[in-house]
Amino acid sequence: MLTLHPITGGIRNGRHQHYPTPNIQPRPTGSQAAAEETAVRLLRAYGSISYLRLVDSTGAEVREYRRGDFFQSTSPLRDVHHRVVDQDLAGRDDEK
Repeated sequence: MLTLHPITGGIRNGRHQHYPTPNIQPRPTGSQAAAEETAVRLLRAYGSISYLRLVDSTGAEVREYRRGDFFQSTSPLRDVHHRVVDQDLAGRDDEK
């Protein structure tokens, strides 16, 4: 089982730190592909998330997903982001 942990960066106790994003719970995912789609949706929905840390069932970090990954041509998140945005736009067109 893989889990996405939302992480926020900022000044805390007088120092710049990274810490779990308040009020946003970790999201379990079944696969890395599902984790990528969930990462895109979370990063689009919550500006307070600096990055997402994907960990496996042992707690070992598998990957980090950052908002800037949307714009890097070599990042798998770029294609996922395009697909998610296309789905969201198609859903809006269907509502009309």
